[in-house]
Amino acid sequence: MNTQVPKIVVITPVKNEAWILDRFLSVTSQFADYIIIADQNSTDGSQSICKKYPKVILIENKSEKFNEADRQLLLIQTARDLVQEPKILLALDADEILAANATKTASWQKMLEAKPGTILFFEKPDLFVTTHQCLRTGILTPLGYVDDGAEHQPQKIHSVRIPIPEYATRLHIHDIKVLHYAVTRLDAHASKLRMYTVLENVLGVSNAISRRSRYSSKPDYLSLGKVGTAPDEWFANWEELGIDMHTIIKQKYYYYDFEVLRNFHKYGWRRFWMEDIWKYDWEACRQYAKSQGISDIPDYKIPKNSPIGELLLDTITKLYIYINLLVKQLINMV
Repeated sequence: MNTQVPKIVVITPVKNEAWILDRFLSVTSQFADYIIIADQNSTDGSQSICKKYPKVILIENKSEKFNEADRQLLLIQTARDLVQEPKILLALDADEILAANATKTASWQKMLEAKPGTILFFEKPDLFVTTHQCLRTGILTPLGYVDDGAEHQPQKIHSVRIPIPEYATRLHIHDIKVLHYAVTRLDAHASKLRMYTVLENVLGVSNAISRRSRYSSKPDYLSLGKVGTAPDEWFANWEELGIDMHTIIKQKYYYYDFEVLRNFHKYGWRRFWMEDIWKYDWEACRQYAKSQGISDIPDYKIPKNSPIGELLLDTITKLYIYINLLVKQLINMV
C-alpha cells in the first residue's frame, strides 16, 4: 500500500475536439491533479479552450502524421518529467468522461491504494445516439497505470495507451464508468471509420477485405452490446456543478474526412478504391474544403465508385466474414 496518496495525471491527445473539450476539462478538473494535453495542430479553437483551465498543461504535438505510438510516448514522458511524485496515469480521450459517481465508489479508494506497477481496467459504456441510453459490452479496458516508470511499447494505430509490463498487477474496476460519447454522433463516428480504413491502408497493417469488414459504412452497432438506459447517477453530480453533460454538437463535415481528402491528394484516390468509403459524397466534401481554404485538398473532381463494383466488394466482404466465422466455429469444436 502506498504511504503517499498518488497524484492523478490525466494524459490526453487532442486534435479538433472543441465540440466536447469544455465538458471533458470541466469534469476532469474535478478529480485530476494535472491534465496533460498534447494538441496536434488543432484548427477549431481547442488550444484556446485548454488555456482556460488551470490544471491543464498544454504541449504541442507538431507531427503532421497520425501516429498513436509517438503521441502516447510524448504524453507519458511529459507526465514523468513534470510530475515527480507517485502518480496514476489515466489515459483518456477527450470524448471519454468520468461518470459523476466515480469518486464515491469503493474502487476509487482501491485505485489510490494500488501499488506501483498496477494496470487499471475500466468499463467504458458507449452513450448511444443520445446521452440517455448506452451500449454496454461488459468489456473492461486498460486506461490507467499506477506508474513505476515501466517502458511503454505502443503501436502506430489502435494501441493500448499505457504500459502493460508482464509483471504488472491487474485491477479490474467494475463500479467506475468512463462514458464514451463517440456514438452520440453517428455521422462523426462514420467519418472517423472512413479515416481509419484509409490510415490502415497507408500504414499497410491489414488487407482491404478485412478493413471493409472492420470499418463497414453500415456498422451494426447493436451487435456490440445491449442497449440500456444511462443511469442519472452517471451525470447528476457533475450537473449540480453546472457542467452540461447532454448537449451534442454536430457538423456537416468533420476533420476526419478532410484527412481522407489529404490522403487522396498525396496518394491518389485510386489507391483507396477497395475501401468501404465510397457511399459518401467526396466531391461535395472536396468542394466545401476548397471553399474553406483547407490545405492539401485535391484539385480534381473525385468520382464515385460504380454501383456494380460496390456490390461486388460488398459480396466478397460478406463471404470473408462468413468464412472467418465458420473457421472460428470449427476451431472451437476441436
